Amino acid sequence: MQHFATGLLLLVAAVYGLARFYEPVHPVVGFVRAFCEAAMVGGLADWFAVTALFRHPLGVPLPHTAIIPANKDRIGDALGLFVERNFLSTDVVASKLGQIDFAGLTAGWLADPNRAGPAAAQIARFLPRILDAAGDEPVRRFIHHNLVDALRRIDLAPFAADLLETLTAQNRHQRLVDEIIVHAQRFLEESELDIRLRVREKTAWLWQKLGVDEAISDRLIRAAEEALAEVSADPEHAWRQRFTEMILEYIEALRTSPDYAARAERLKNALLDHPLLAQYIGEVWDDVRDRIRHDVAQPDSRIRSNLQKALVHLGEGLLAEAAVQKSMNIWLCQALADLVEARRHEVAVLIAETVRRWDARTVSDRIEHSIGRDLQYIRINGTVIGGLVGLGIHALSMLLP
Repeated sequence: MQHFATGLLLLVAAVYGLARFYEPVHPVVGFVRAFCEAAMVGGLADWFAVTALFRHPLGVPLPHTAIIPANKDRIGDALGLFVERNFLSTDVVASKLGQIDFAGLTAGWLADPNRAGPAAAQIARFLPRILDAAGDEPVRRFIHHNLVDALRRIDLAPFAADLLETLTAQNRHQRLVDEIIVHAQRFLEESELDIRLRVREKTAWLWQKLGVDEAISDRLIRAAEEALAEVSADPEHAWRQRFTEMILEYIEALRTSPDYAARAERLKNALLDHPLLAQYIGEVWDDVRDRIRHDVAQPDSRIRSNLQKALVHLGEGLLAEAAVQKSMNIWLCQALADLVEARRHEVAVLIAETVRRWDARTVSDRIEHSIGRDLQYIRINGTVIGGLVGLGIHALSMLLP
C-alpha cells in the first residue's frame, strides 16, 4: 500500500507534466492539469503529515516532526493510564466477569467422564514428579527441619487439652467406652481357660481336690461379666461417670498445671530430637512414594480411577447445587475483580516501562505497522480529494468573469 500510494503520487505528477505541456491544445486538458496539480499538493501534504508522525521527512529535523519517537515515554504513560482507567476499572471487569458462569462451566467439565478421565490421568502422571522432587535429600531436610520447627512451636499441653475436650464434648467418649467394654468382654471370654489355670495354680492342693478353685474361678468370671454388662447397659453407670471425671481432671491439669506442661514439652522434645524419627519418616515417605509411583504406572491404576471418580462426583454434586454455583460465581467474580483492582496500576506501570525500554525506532515501527494500510489510505485519499478540490476550484474559476 505504501508503494501504491507513492506510485499514485508519481503518476499524477507525470500526468501533470504532460497536461501542462499540452494545455494549449484543448481546454479540457486544463481540467486535467488542475486536478493533478491539486492532487500532488494533497498527496504531498498527507505524505508529510503521515511521515512526520513517525520520523523526520527526508531526514530533515523539522520542528514538530518525528512526533511519536520524540514522545514515546509520554505515549507509554498515557497508554498504560488509558488501559488502567478504561479496561481494568472495577465496573468494567465486574460486568464482564458477571457474564461468566465459572462454577457451571467447571461442574459441567468435571462431570463429563471423557474430560475427567484425561484430567485424572494428567494429575496421576504429574504425581511422581512431585514425589521425586520431595524425595531429594535437600528437599527432605528442608521439609523435616521446618516440620520439626513448626511442631516445637506448638504448646503441647493446651493443644492436647483442646483435643481431648473436643473428643469428649457431648459425651462422644462414651462410644470409646462402649468399644472398650466390647473388647473386654471378648477378651474375658477368650481368656477364661487361662484365668481358671492361674486360679488353680494359686490354690492349695486340698482346695483343688474339693473343687474350690473352680468355684472361685466361676465367681470371678461371673462377677467380671456382670460388671461389664452393667456398665454396658447403663449410660449413667458410676464407672462411666468416674471415667469422665478422670478425663476432665486430666484436661484441667493440662491447661493449668506447670508440671503437666513441662512433662508434655519434655516428651515432645525427646520425640522430635530422637534420630529414629527422621529415619522413620524417611522410610515411610519412601515406601509411600514407591507405592504411588508403582500404582500410577499400571494401566488399571487405582489412584487414577479414584481421581476420575472423585472429579466426576464433584462435578455432578456441583451441578445439582444451583445455590452453591451461585455462591461460587459471586465469590470468584469478587475475588477476581479485587485482584484486578489491586494489580491494575501495576499493569499500567508495566505497559509504560515496557514502552520506555523500547528505543524510539522500535516504538515508531511497531505503531506504524499496527496501524498498517490505513496510513497509506490517508495518502491516497489526500491525493484523490486534493485533485477533486483542485478540479472544482478550476471549474469555478472558469465560470467567473
